[in-house]
Amino acid sequence: MSTTESMLPVELWNERLFTGDWQAGHLPPTPVIEPASGATLGQIANADGSLVNTSSKTASMAKPLWFAQPYETRSLILRKAAQAAEPHFDEIVSWIVKESGSTRAKAAFETTLSIKALYESAGLPSRSQGEVLPSVPGRLSLARRRPLGVIGVISPFNFPLYLAIRAVAPALAVGNAVVLKPDPRTAVCGGFVIVELAGLPKGLLHVLPGGLKPVQR
Repeated sequence: MSTTESMLPVELWNERLFTGDWQAGHLPPTPVIEPASGATLGQIANADGSLVNTSSKTASMAKPLWFAQPYETRSLILRKAAQAAEPHFDEIVSWIVKESGSTRAKAAFETTLSIKALYESAGLPSRSQGEVLPSVPGRLSLARRRPLGVIGVISPFNFPLYLAIRAVAPALAVGNAVVLKPDPRTAVCGGFVIVELAGLPKGLLHVLPGGLKPVQR
């Protein structure tokens, strides 16, 4: 992607959420408000319980194939996500500032931490997947680390990107699928940024905002 192109044009995510594809939510959308100015930056779609259920089932079906991939494949995808963030550093910072009311210095620090979390997570797939446990003579006791399945992540607004990505990236690295509910006030910088960075196989990551009172039309 060219560094002159926006990673998150409004037309990509406006009135949508992410279930492997961008789609409308089951509930009316809510506005994305810039705290500093009161300006409306766009609209986010809202998920209801049935959509969360559907996404969880889809993620569960996608997980086994993801875990079966060679560990190098999962590592490479996470490294590419970190590398994809670097040329868009300023855009990510700007979204954190606009959406959460953060100072630019704090947003830059948060973005740096988030990129570091991606690189750190890229190292997890190559680590030991088990260990030999103490046992009695003549017996071998082994413990194996296996993915849990579908990990639900609910992230807050105050460090929206980092507090999401520090849970999402490790979970994906070791073979899980993820359903992420970012705070609806920061769904772009705390959710949709991760979608655009990740480049994951379809169905592994779902970003489902919800919780604010929908706008009545």
